[in-house]
Amino acid sequence: MEYKIPLYIQLKQLILERIADGEYLPGEKIPSEREMAATYKINRMTVKNAVNSLVEDGILYKEKNVGVFVCKKKANRLYTFRNKEKEGEVESSFSAKIQLSGQSIESEVLEKGMVNNRKYVEYKLGLDEGESAYALHRLRKVNRETISLEYCYVPAKFFPDIDDHNFEKASLYAYMEKQNHLPIVFEQKMIVEKARRPFMKPMGLKEDDYVYALEFIGKDAEGNIVEYTQSYLKCDYSIYQFLIESK
Repeated sequence: MEYKIPLYIQLKQLILERIADGEYLPGEKIPSEREMAATYKINRMTVKNAVNSLVEDGILYKEKNVGVFVCKKKANRLYTFRNKEKEGEVESSFSAKIQLSGQSIESEVLEKGMVNNRKYVEYKLGLDEGESAYALHRLRKVNRETISLEYCYVPAKFFPDIDDHNFEKASLYAYMEKQNHLPIVFEQKMIVEKARRPFMKPMGLKEDDYVYALEFIGKDAEGNIVEYTQSYLKCDYSIYQFLIESK
């Protein structure tokens, strides 16, 4: 399935990032619809849709005749991921959702560097034979507990200085955005599977545990494939919900 991110969803994600970065603090009033419309040069209905969606998500709350505020953080939250609430909608970033709960998120880089002659990676990234990709394999941890394992690959030609960045501290998507190759169109697949040996030990799993196995292929605004990621997420930490509509 492919979709482009609507403008109000982009604003929703931007607000989430502002909260996650501490620019909008819990209990603090955020800018008004009029102010955000002027700042981002968009209409107020777009702002209203983004704010209302975040209110429904429990991230923001409204006080009549006063304004819109950031909800207080809640600890030990079980995250619900949805394929979409409305046509074209995508969830906010993994890091932003975790940080909004008041829990700390960390990344541990297991492997990184150039990979060559990996036919499957070339195929997934749409690379020519022999083109290099950059691999970034990470454990994602919440409050020091490992909850996911990511195998991420990006085309080296779009990110020549990627190896200079520390992705245990920095956001990969923030870096990709600065390089003008932020993924905005996605193909996503997910299955639930029993834990397999390659990721049992690093994730601290047992043989009878299950994981969400996800695949992401992301394209930038020019239609270039800029990301291929395989991610394994502990089932006992998250819930996925799917909206099925009859046509």
